[in-house]
Amino acid sequence: MSLKGKFFAFLPNPNTSSNKFFKSILEKKGATIVSSIQNCLQSSRKEVVILIEDSFVDSDMHLTQKDIFQREAGLNDVDEFLGKIEQSGIQCAKTSCITKWVQNDKFAFQKDDLIKFQPSIIVISDNADDGQSSTDKESEISTDVESERNDDSNNKDMIQASKPLKRLLQGDKGRASLVTDKTKYKNNELIIGALKRLTKKYEIEGEKFRARSYRLAKQSMENCDFNVRSGEEAHTKLRNIGPSIAKKIQVILDTGVLPGLNDSVGLEDKLKYFKNCYGIGSEIAKRWNLLNFESFCVAAKKDPEEFVSDWTILFGWSYYDDWLCKMSRNECFTHLKKVQKALRGIDPECQVELQGSYNRGYSKCGDIDLLFFKPFCNDTTELAKIMETLCIKLYKDGYIHCFLQLTPNLEKLFLKRIVERFRTAKIVGYGERKRWYSSEIIKKFFMGVKLSPRELEELKEMKNDEGTLLIEEEEEEETKLKPIDQYMSLNAKDGNYCRRLDFFCCKWDELGAGRIHYTGSKEYNRWIRILAAQKGFKLTQHGLFRNNILLESFNERRIFELLNLKYAEPEHRNIEWEKKTA
Repeated sequence: MSLKGKFFAFLPNPNTSSNKFFKSILEKKGATIVSSIQNCLQSSRKEVVILIEDSFVDSDMHLTQKDIFQREAGLNDVDEFLGKIEQSGIQCAKTSCITKWVQNDKFAFQKDDLIKFQPSIIVISDNADDGQSSTDKESEISTDVESERNDDSNNKDMIQASKPLKRLLQGDKGRASLVTDKTKYKNNELIIGALKRLTKKYEIEGEKFRARSYRLAKQSMENCDFNVRSGEEAHTKLRNIGPSIAKKIQVILDTGVLPGLNDSVGLEDKLKYFKNCYGIGSEIAKRWNLLNFESFCVAAKKDPEEFVSDWTILFGWSYYDDWLCKMSRNECFTHLKKVQKALRGIDPECQVELQGSYNRGYSKCGDIDLLFFKPFCNDTTELAKIMETLCIKLYKDGYIHCFLQLTPNLEKLFLKRIVERFRTAKIVGYGERKRWYSSEIIKKFFMGVKLSPRELEELKEMKNDEGTLLIEEEEEEETKLKPIDQYMSLNAKDGNYCRRLDFFCCKWDELGAGRIHYTGSKEYNRWIRILAAQKGFKLTQHGLFRNNILLESFNERRIFELLNLKYAEPEHRNIEWEKKTA
């Protein structure tokens, strides 16, 4: 049976990017999209098939997360609406069925394709916002935050916390470390394992606010110094654990089971493989998964337009393994010294500092964030030109191996490398693109860099710098480039990894606010900005404002004073800030 002439409606939100993509596929096949929910219930529309996002359907084909579904669909009573659907005999299926129909060029239901509206035995909302302030949902801040490792369980029914409880303790020399206590807090161990899995699940799926809620709850559990015996106790005695998460904790403690948590492990692994590549976000990863792409090789053949549209994916693919390897603080510092030396030959007055996780004392860093500024210079265009000149020099010196954002001058220098990557990937059509640079002047530069063999040898002789926050890395099967994708690999074979390096700049007058912003962490920045808003201020990377009047931007400590906060050293802007109260 053909899709032509069929009617489809998307719920709960037809306007997500993935649903828009599916709509375009169905319309090309001759199907009609019903825009109004009420049209689905009209007698003339009984031939309509309702397509529901997979994330709202559990492994038993029951609808879950009804509270979120109701809110996103704009319904007054979701149960009443579902009852009407059942009475009218309208068929409901997951949106992923579209892939099967298109591939087979046949519209047909199998027995297990239809969604059932009877509730599951245990239905718990995945809405982890838990009454957070609406100001929480501000735009993402472009500072880094260390992502939590996911510890998958092999048991399909039970959540087993295979790692011991972590607590943040202060070492003798002022260096924090994550240590273990296996025997004392067994309940906490189980809860932390589940919260960690939920955090990673929603991070991979691109649900950033939900992931944040679980991450904060996990951190509260990790800092807990007593054995949690109930969800209510966790809710009343610990921060960042609201009623919804408390219900989940109670289910975990009662049964050791959290329904649906293990159902998405395979999907998470598939999405993770794509999302670990620079340039690929949640939406592209989800779309490729729904199209049953298993590798970059297949994606390049079947969706070449995506690579032409964002050519940086080619370099994310090429340096896939290298960019997933963390580096020591010593290596970060060596990169800083190399950039500083080159900068002195271009503009001796311009200065550059390490920011991000290095500044917060992490023993291992995922990338290098450098902040440029010049005494008494408030012209960011001037700083941008200095950074561009520096990039050109470092590229010619062989330090920069790839650019991930271009100006016209960098395009002239680097275009041959982009074309070479397209040819290696066997992608055609790139010749139709007339312009590769993003802007005449850019104030942020992203690139991949490598130290010379001599610098690498000198690095090995340096005294180890463990920073102020040592995190025990948990064992996890590393994500590596699949054999089928290896033909594009430029990954190091001698241990000299290509590293991700970012250049940022700020005005001299905004140096204090800029340091707060680029030091991070992302969670700390969000917290302090929300706190500022609650006190009638507005804090950005440009300064602290009240009633649109600038109060302070240069003096970092003064900004804390105006917010009535004790100054937090950068190394105390990781987990420790959670212990502070407004």
